[in-house]
Amino acid sequence: MQFERGLVIRNDGPRMWAQIGSEEVPCVLRGKLKREAQRVTSLVVVGDEVEISRQPDGTGVIEAILPRRSELSRQGFHGYVHVIAANVDQLLFVGSAQQPRFKLHLAERFLAIARRGRMDAVVVINKCDLEHENTLKAWAAPLEQAGVRVVFTSIMTGQGVDEFRSLLAGKVSVLAGQSGVGKSSLVNSLFPDANIKTNTVHEGSNKGRHTTTTSRLYPLPGGGYLVDTPGIKSLELMEEDTEDEAINDLYPEVTEAAAGCKFRDCTHTHEPQCAVKQAVNLGKIRRERYQNFLRMRGA
Repeated sequence: MQFERGLVIRNDGPRMWAQIGSEEVPCVLRGKLKREAQRVTSLVVVGDEVEISRQPDGTGVIEAILPRRSELSRQGFHGYVHVIAANVDQLLFVGSAQQPRFKLHLAERFLAIARRGRMDAVVVINKCDLEHENTLKAWAAPLEQAGVRVVFTSIMTGQGVDEFRSLLAGKVSVLAGQSGVGKSSLVNSLFPDANIKTNTVHEGSNKGRHTTTTSRLYPLPGGGYLVDTPGIKSLELMEEDTEDEAINDLYPEVTEAAAGCKFRDCTHTHEPQCAVKQAVNLGKIRRERYQNFLRMRGA
């Protein structure tokens, strides 16, 4: 049987759509794949390259999923890994300066997950018109020290929108972050005809409402694709994210100071003559970063 190569661009539970050439084809899974799907939380996701057999009515049956070069994933139910998107070049973590307020520790968690998923990562701080420039720079400084690119955007003023667009050119990118930070608004700024629903933050709770309910892949006019995902309010790290090598990459200032600790296996929590704690007390390491480091280590 002759198969066609397709790219999964939308996945809404049992319903999937694959891009074959310029055509969007609704697809279902072959029976044998459905049996495999009972053992994972996400057998087919947006970004997957698949082999499809075309049916007489024009629909398709997904016969095989090709190997993934990268994936964005999180811990799923019953110990399964839940994959959100596949074959992604870069993850763009979107936080907001306010409404809700930027969470550095959440950005760092997504950076660890991007590293595990074999993709580059960029931090986008949206709604930057709502916060003082010095505060924005203070948030960005430790991330940039770790080699992470930080982009400031505002839909209200237009700041950073062109830079954000240039980041996406020719790449497969995934947007991730809490609800209410403006991911869908950023998508609308790039795709004004996409008619993506947006919502505001709950008054009183300062928490975002979920606006995107399914993942979707949008083709970019200049080449490449953008994946928009449902807002994620919390994120559980997997064991690989807390390995020493991953932590060292995210917190280079802690790693540098740790060389001066009395004990080689210092946990930087209670040991005497800990150079890391001393650096924190002297203001050489931001206390927030130190606390995030301990949180990532599970201390």
